[in-house]
Amino acid sequence: MSSPRPVRHRVFHDPGYYSSYLEKLEIKSQKYKKYWTVLRGNELFFQMTSRDPTYIEKLSLENFVSVENDTSHNNTQQYFFILKLKTGETKFEAYSSEAREQWKGYIHTVTKLEIPKLDFLPGQICSLQEVLDKEMKRLPKPTFSPPPLPPARSRPTTPELEQSVYDDVENQQLSCFYNVSRVEAEAMLEKNVEFGNMLMRPNTDNKNFSITTRQEFNNKSVVKHYRISCVDDGYVIEIDDGILCTSKQDTINFFIQQTKGVLKPLEIPKDYEMNLSYVQEDAESGELIHRNLHTSKLSPAKTSTEPVKQTKQRPKIPKIIEPEVGHLDNDAGIPKESPPAQSKTQQLTTPSQSRTLSALSQAINAELNLKLMQRRAAMYD
Repeated sequence: MSSPRPVRHRVFHDPGYYSSYLEKLEIKSQKYKKYWTVLRGNELFFQMTSRDPTYIEKLSLENFVSVENDTSHNNTQQYFFILKLKTGETKFEAYSSEAREQWKGYIHTVTKLEIPKLDFLPGQICSLQEVLDKEMKRLPKPTFSPPPLPPARSRPTTPELEQSVYDDVENQQLSCFYNVSRVEAEAMLEKNVEFGNMLMRPNTDNKNFSITTRQEFNNKSVVKHYRISCVDDGYVIEIDDGILCTSKQDTINFFIQQTKGVLKPLEIPKDYEMNLSYVQEDAESGELIHRNLHTSKLSPAKTSTEPVKQTKQRPKIPKIIEPEVGHLDNDAGIPKESPPAQSKTQQLTTPSQSRTLSALSQAINAELNLKLMQRRAAMYD
């Protein structure tokens, strides 16, 4: 019968401090087996490959005693070292002397919370200092915890209800979460370039999530999709060895931090009115009026009826009334009659029309006076 397959466990931790291939001495077979080893916090995780999101075994370093070279081998081309714990010791083989020294330095830093006095370059010392700072922040700070309160008399909640309520609240707080499909997400990012280039959306299975990003490179759009799996301890980004985040917001923050702010969450601003206004029907005319409380101005609302076009009337040309003969001569014994009242049309004439009428009247009067003089001359003869 074949040996049973090793049990694989999900990687639920942040990216490791240091990782490389190591050969670990198996207790049962007393043979060295090759593993991709990752130092996460104060634990060693053993995986089959660097891209495997699961681990086969992990080793806690809480009971750390020391880590030193294994001098029991005479071959100088092999780089062995021993990890001693209070519970026992484990032997490893590295692939170079530099890798062995790196493993010894990182293990000593996370367990003793100090940088060991080894022959390191300045860049390697800076890396160990960063690991030390991260480990100090990761460790819980001792705080005084008050005594637990008595249980409240209320209806107990089920884990399913608590998880659903937590998801609802978190989705409301996450500003770049949109309930759209893959195609709709790409269209949103293309349409709103100035507001961000990354969003979170539900996956097609309606259980997990995805992150869609869009960038411009050489006048071409580069769109990528990342799968986010929901697990008991949070959310796992399916890249590299699997990145665990405690919330959706931490997942977004991971992308922002790793890209140094190049990826920005898509946050589309919403338009809001600056003044209070409303539409009201006028009680007398029945017309809809838009009322603005800030400016106190009223403007009629748009209606479907078109305004009536008014046509301009042309001015009427006044009639010319010739005066009678009796109005022109008083010496002939003809009684002078009072001039007739001017009509409204004549009163409304313009100054240019008045000048024209006066000139015409003078010409007629001159002609009539000439005829009258001729008539008088004939009578005296």
